[in-house]
Amino acid sequence: MRSTRSRLGVLGVASFGALALGLTALPAASAAMTPAAVLAGLGTATGGHYLDDAGNPVVTVVNNADAAKVRASGLTAKVVRYSLDQLTQVKQRLDATGGIPSTGWGLDIAHNQVVVDVYDATPKAQRAGLLETVRQYGDLVRVDHHPGAMSLFIKGGDEISNGQAACSNGFNVEKNGQKLLLSAGHCEKLGGGGPWNDGQTVDAVFPTEDNMIVENASGEGPSEINDGTKITEFADATVGEQMKRAGRTSGVTSGKVTKVDYTFEAEGYTVYHEFCTTAHSDHGDSGGPAYDGGKGLGTLSGGDTQTSCFFPATLSAKRYGVTLPQS
Repeated sequence: MRSTRSRLGVLGVASFGALALGLTALPAASAAMTPAAVLAGLGTATGGHYLDDAGNPVVTVVNNADAAKVRASGLTAKVVRYSLDQLTQVKQRLDATGGIPSTGWGLDIAHNQVVVDVYDATPKAQRAGLLETVRQYGDLVRVDHHPGAMSLFIKGGDEISNGQAACSNGFNVEKNGQKLLLSAGHCEKLGGGGPWNDGQTVDAVFPTEDNMIVENASGEGPSEINDGTKITEFADATVGEQMKRAGRTSGVTSGKVTKVDYTFEAEGYTVYHEFCTTAHSDHGDSGGPAYDGGKGLGTLSGGDTQTSCFFPATLSAKRYGVTLPQS
């Protein structure tokens, strides 16, 4: 059995867009506070934070007084129209509409909008009803139209196999000294079940979430991607963040995070809380890693070949109580 490092995944969708209000300049400041620390002091008066094209954090606020506080902390401020609470409330109302095939929606913090994705394959009557619903929210919601359909892919990977389906390992993890693999739950639920590479499935969740942990029967489990990148922590993805993903079909590709807290419907299954990126992936990449340097961000659920969406590694690690290997 060859050693298991990490590879790939595929499932769901998307795009990006354009709305923004005034960007304020960053003064020459002393040591800046972290965005999380600044956001904690703003309460509900923020639309969240993102990274600009240069990779610098931008904290969004809904009034000029709080913009001044952000600037005083050493960070860039951007005044926007809607708070994160307002965006999230609308996103949750859309969640409550129930599953609509080949659709999805999530938060584009950089443009202060909820983005709704619809496809050619979205049923006409349900698409019309969805578009009528989002119209009431004005420019708080942006609709992006895409050709084709959202799909789940669990074939073609060569890293973990059960003899019926092939997917890929996302990250090597551990729990109580046991070596485990973290991958996509739809591989287990739709692919016939384990064992995967002779390792039994320990647990899997799909739909709603999309993750699974499997015994690592190889005996080796370095905290490393198959391009040699060492993973030292799990972290949440941020809109605007530059990232990479690896896959058996597509190799290593790069892009940036465009949406967070993303909900999508594909082939009758709904998954919540994903993040979507511009990194290309394709059939056979299911389950593999998204990462930014040493930060492990998530495991690939799916996409439309132009967009790749991932289930957050932080949520998977919390669910299963797993950690990264120390060596």
